[in-house]
Amino acid sequence: MLFKTHMTSVSNTCWNIPADIVTNGETKSNAESPEKKRKKNTQKYLKSYTELWPCLLPSRKGVFFVHCSVCSVCVSDFSCMHAGKNDCKRHIESKQHKDYELLKSNQKAITTYIAPVSSTSQQLQVTNAEILMCEFICQSNLPLSTADTMTKLIKKMCPDSKIAAEIKCGRNKTTAILHDLARLTQKNLTDRMRSGPFTISTDGSNDDTSKQFPLVVRTIDPESKAVNSELLSIPICNESATGENIFMLMDAEFQSRDIPWSNCIAFGSDNASVMTGNKKGVIAFIERKQPSIYLSGCPLHLVHIAAKKAAGCLPPVDDVLVDIYYYFNKSDKRKSEFKDVQELCDLDQLKMIKHVCTRWLSIGRCVERLLDNWDALKVYFKSQKYLQDSKKKPLPTKSSIKDSSNSKKSMDNRNVSVDGGKLKHDSKKETASSKVMFEKVYMEPSYAEKKVESILTFVRSPTNKLYVLFLSYSIKVYEEILTCLQAEDPKIHILRRSLLKLLRSLIVRFVKPSAIANQPLDKVEYHLRYNIKPDSKLVIGESATEFIKRKSENHLKDIRIQEFYKNVSAKSTSLLYFLERFPCLIPENVKKDTVIEQFAVYQLTDLKTALGEEWLKSRMDEQWKQIGHLTDENVNTLFHELSEIMLAVLTIPHSSAHCERVFSTVRKNRTDQRSSLSDDTLQTLLTLKSRAGNFLEKEYSSQQLIKLKSAYYRSLNK
Repeated sequence: MLFKTHMTSVSNTCWNIPADIVTNGETKSNAESPEKKRKKNTQKYLKSYTELWPCLLPSRKGVFFVHCSVCSVCVSDFSCMHAGKNDCKRHIESKQHKDYELLKSNQKAITTYIAPVSSTSQQLQVTNAEILMCEFICQSNLPLSTADTMTKLIKKMCPDSKIAAEIKCGRNKTTAILHDLARLTQKNLTDRMRSGPFTISTDGSNDDTSKQFPLVVRTIDPESKAVNSELLSIPICNESATGENIFMLMDAEFQSRDIPWSNCIAFGSDNASVMTGNKKGVIAFIERKQPSIYLSGCPLHLVHIAAKKAAGCLPPVDDVLVDIYYYFNKSDKRKSEFKDVQELCDLDQLKMIKHVCTRWLSIGRCVERLLDNWDALKVYFKSQKYLQDSKKKPLPTKSSIKDSSNSKKSMDNRNVSVDGGKLKHDSKKETASSKVMFEKVYMEPSYAEKKVESILTFVRSPTNKLYVLFLSYSIKVYEEILTCLQAEDPKIHILRRSLLKLLRSLIVRFVKPSAIANQPLDKVEYHLRYNIKPDSKLVIGESATEFIKRKSENHLKDIRIQEFYKNVSAKSTSLLYFLERFPCLIPENVKKDTVIEQFAVYQLTDLKTALGEEWLKSRMDEQWKQIGHLTDENVNTLFHELSEIMLAVLTIPHSSAHCERVFSTVRKNRTDQRSSLSDDTLQTLLTLKSRAGNFLEKEYSSQQLIKLKSAYYRSLNK
């Protein structure tokens, strides 16, 4: 029995027979097997049916049914469980489906007889009014929350207006509309950058929280042919602001917008090494993408640095201007007292102007105000010095020191303590405290006292007034070029001429005419002693000259005059080139010979007679626009291609003033009251403010108005 059981288990293991069909060592092989069931067809809906017949869609009845959009009038769902694809084919070829398809093709939708509400004239006018309100808030640097009150205000002001009654634009909708307007502006700018030449400029911000690098682009407006500067974006550098990282920000913007580097003809920046370095500067990485790029540094920075370096030989006038402003800034009492002194001196009661060293044109106005109030400042600070001295305790004399020492000895008997039955004086502690009190009372003046002392020392000196008179005259030489090169219209065509004019204005003031005649200005040897004018012939300004003539009246010493003269005297195109340097300037399907021929004819054409004298008074881009419209007797344009190339050359930035304007606009928008303004919204506001033209004259198409109407709805679905 045991052997039989063992053989049965071995047999089961070898043949893998389940144990549940083994009973007493015998299998159920002889049991009757059930009859095989017939397999049912359960074909489900497939997406390939819709690809073959677009009118077939998934059904709501289940996965085994198909919905026909053509036969929706009657029974529109049929089963595909039996034959699948053949079921669909059988339905498409049926007479019922063909009749419905014919009926539907000849039937017009009811919406064709009704105009959509969103495209009516009144609705578009309401949307246009909302856009104008958003633009006004943006251009006026107002908080976006102003829209909540302004909407109610407009309805209150215009109760009879149907358009005003329909305006519904709060702060959220205003933000959404401004974002869409900025995207529309950026798209137009990107299209111009893809299709034609442009220049790009950037500069870094001084913000501690985020390092911003605004990308300012100069392009040609295809309609007005004007050269404009517009903001593309404000990328933020979260890493170290190296030349490579700054370039990566720019390159990422270009790649995301599909802008080719080959259309970029110039890169504008300040003269920092991180921008202009030959190896690791931004320009070095740009040259790998665009070898023919032109680096346009900022001459304004160079002129400002040169003037500041030359002013280093003079007394620190800028420090005195800052000290005077902040001395009166937060004190109403001091302002009132100074107004009384101004009235006593018969002067206009004007406040002192703040001098900002980073603003190129601020020192001129500050120096003029300083000279106008020179006598009043001298009287005021002399009285302040007298009041401060009267409040101080008199300095100790020898007799007072002896008396104090005797009194100290008498007091030592009181300042004793018992230590182990012995008397002990606390003389060290008393000596230290008395020394501190002595230094506090007699030695250390306050901050205000120091400023009064320094300002009074400066304004009391007649030599310093002579230097300020000379500085006031010399600053005007620099202000002319600084004002000229900060203009928004293109000035690249007069850049060299303006710099040479500045150099000439400086050299003729202290160099003999014989050393300047018959040679270029950059070759004049102004550093040689025999080429410098004598002191009496130096051009220092009429006010400074008259001040020296009245030296006895002004208490001016001869040795000071000699030092003054010593300090102020000694330390102070081809068209083919552009075509070869920038091949992208040549328009498509235009040969280089055609442009050269037009340039040859241009040199012989009397433009003043052809265009009139008023033509010379307009902007340079406007002049070339009119030149491009000149025609011959057969009404063929004479200089159309040449005009396009010259307008592209005018996009080269003549300074970095347009980048500095962006930072000034940032400070006007991101204030203490709007500290939570996001970088995305800030970029939107600056993009719209940098857009050329007046927003009141801007017109939008019907499609743009319809899209802007749903801006807030689309912003919620993001």
